[in-house]
Amino acid sequence: MPVILGRIPEKKARPPRPITRRWLIFGAAVLISGMGLTFLFWQGERTVPGFWLFAVVLPILLWGSMFSARRAGYKYQCVGQDKANRTINARHATDKGRGQRFAWFVGEFLVNALECEHKPTQKAAITKMPILQPVMPRRAKKPVRHSRLPGGESASDMLASLQAELNGRITKLMDSLPPAMTCFLALDVEEDLPVLSLSGLPEISQPVIRIRDLSGLRILDYWLDQHYEKPSALLVISAQLNDMPENDSGEAISVMLMTNCRLKDTPPVSARLHRPQMNHSGDMGHALRHAMLWAGLEKNIPLRGWMTGGTLTSSDALSSACENYAPELTAQRYVNIDAVAGFAGVAAPWQALILATRQCLADREAQMVVIESSSDFQQLCAVTPE
Repeated sequence: MPVILGRIPEKKARPPRPITRRWLIFGAAVLISGMGLTFLFWQGERTVPGFWLFAVVLPILLWGSMFSARRAGYKYQCVGQDKANRTINARHATDKGRGQRFAWFVGEFLVNALECEHKPTQKAAITKMPILQPVMPRRAKKPVRHSRLPGGESASDMLASLQAELNGRITKLMDSLPPAMTCFLALDVEEDLPVLSLSGLPEISQPVIRIRDLSGLRILDYWLDQHYEKPSALLVISAQLNDMPENDSGEAISVMLMTNCRLKDTPPVSARLHRPQMNHSGDMGHALRHAMLWAGLEKNIPLRGWMTGGTLTSSDALSSACENYAPELTAQRYVNIDAVAGFAGVAAPWQALILATRQCLADREAQMVVIESSSDFQQLCAVTPE
């Protein structure tokens, strides 16, 4: 469940304080009216105590009771306002604390056209050395500008050829976890691909629980919400292989492991993956501001951005949001992954998160990942050094 601070009501304003000057004027008017009416309608002697009771004392008592009732009502409203604001502040603090949950990076494994040539994707993306070129897809009759994994007559064959290596790398990653730690597993795979075979997982000593029916960084968001109280790990395996790809697309297989607590063997130089911000409103400023808030990042902190999907790098909305909330994230600090390796579909969020984590570990600088899965849906996630 995403954290939406906008659902929390605004703080209640202080009730209007009674204006003493107006009440004094009103008191004088009540006294004059009482004396006037008493002088006008009094039938007996005007020197008896009863006359002065009706002329002076009764108006003063009437005005005093009204003024006291108004002051009592004001105090009652103040107490209610203070109690409501304390509740709102507590709810805001609770939701902010829940929003600022983060995961510790444990390990990753990325396969794409660059990695297969032993070229670190993050360095190629920063130096703008694209691997996109016209290639013949596996099941198409004309070349497409695409970055394809070598080998395999179909996506299924490609997965089968990599299965042993994937299982070995997954097993190695899982060995870094304590034997009793529960591991949540999510498969984020392109719809046309067959289900990955996880034959290596039964050899792992940790209990494994599947997360189903979620995709993209929603998986991380859900895990941080629902499984943060007890120590656990999250293993995400994502794959995008295209037998009939579109132009400027790419293939990637990624494996990422993280925990919700610091492990005993976590190296001193580590990275934290913060809660992602899901944006359906089209308000990029709102999304960036909250992604910065979840990571506890100040406005003027040095920041590098990793963009994938849509037209993010040329978006005026993103530029305006950065000017207002992250002025250090200039156009020169954007890294357009798609221009180098192509858009990796369902694997794009995890590929971008892996690249940002690698760079965060290398230069000890905060990173911001921005993924545009569709024109009306963006995912933002910050990665910060320890």
